[in-house]
Amino acid sequence: MKKVSVLLVWALLLLSSCSEVGIRTMMREMSTRDKVAQLLVAHHYDPEIDSLVTRDHIGGVIVMVSTLEEVNSLIPRLKADSKYPLFTCIDAEWGAQMRLRDDYDRLPYASEIESAGQAYEVGRQIGAELKELGLAVNLAPVCDVNTNPDNPVIGFRAFGDNVQRVSDFASAYAKGLHDEGIGACAKHFPGHGDTSVDSHKGLPVVNHDRARLDSVELAPFKRMIKEDVDMVMMGHLSVPALDPSGVPSSISKPIYELLRNELGYKGVIVTDGLMMQGLLKHFDGDDVSASVAAYKAGADMLLGACSVRKIIDAITQRVENGEFSSEELDAKVFRVLKLKKKLHIIQ
Repeated sequence: MKKVSVLLVWALLLLSSCSEVGIRTMMREMSTRDKVAQLLVAHHYDPEIDSLVTRDHIGGVIVMVSTLEEVNSLIPRLKADSKYPLFTCIDAEWGAQMRLRDDYDRLPYASEIESAGQAYEVGRQIGAELKELGLAVNLAPVCDVNTNPDNPVIGFRAFGDNVQRVSDFASAYAKGLHDEGIGACAKHFPGHGDTSVDSHKGLPVVNHDRARLDSVELAPFKRMIKEDVDMVMMGHLSVPALDPSGVPSSISKPIYELLRNELGYKGVIVTDGLMMQGLLKHFDGDDVSASVAAYKAGADMLLGACSVRKIIDAITQRVENGEFSSEELDAKVFRVLKLKKKLHIIQ
């Protein structure tokens, strides 16, 4: 039995090594601009979406409010036309109905789920829906502990106000997605549960000390990191105990370093939507500057900006002139491609 176990470990190590070699080979074929483009996830309704995929070689597409007919036409076409395997995702916290409102029945909101077993089944059902649509990742579960009953944006989207419940249900929900071959994304780091401002409209401030953050806000994320969640979404929150500058967490180097170094997260970090006012107000509406700042702070994937081509050019220029290191770019791209391989987007 021991000999079989050793052989199995060696086989897994060999497969991992071969996988990494394939990713490195793909990266060697990419220009600097191609590499940067792999970090951009554009809205499906972007008027330039076809050329962003075929000409600019962006890494991914997020499906927003749409119809089944549109998705069934668009996603296969974009995948077929993409030079590099395309990352496809959606916000489907309570199922495909969240975005394809007339084509699916709504599954339970997180707040309506009563057990970890039910959370697993809901995750599995959503995974089946997304697999049928040809999508790879659900930008869920919400890992926020909703301790503020007047929270204007999380509320029913959270599994509750109890740390253990949120941790257990989020874990089970993600497992349900995985069992259908769909990736999961823990959000909104470092915790959006005790906020009184909607980050779509302004910048929420979380005014707790580090001890409270560790025991409540960060706890579900620690659980998901331990379980190797595919992605973590960085929210647009000011958390002075983690970064006294007060800048949004999505552009805060100390908060990315907390996630990456202190908590040991090795996967893909994606921003929340880059057109949200919790971030954009900091840059007077300039999504190029906001995206460059998020990249510089530590984001791997930049989600849902409008000025996609300008962002690619801005980051590429900074890599080529030495302001941003090529090694850092390669590390980000490697994580993204490794996730694509894990989810069988790259065969």
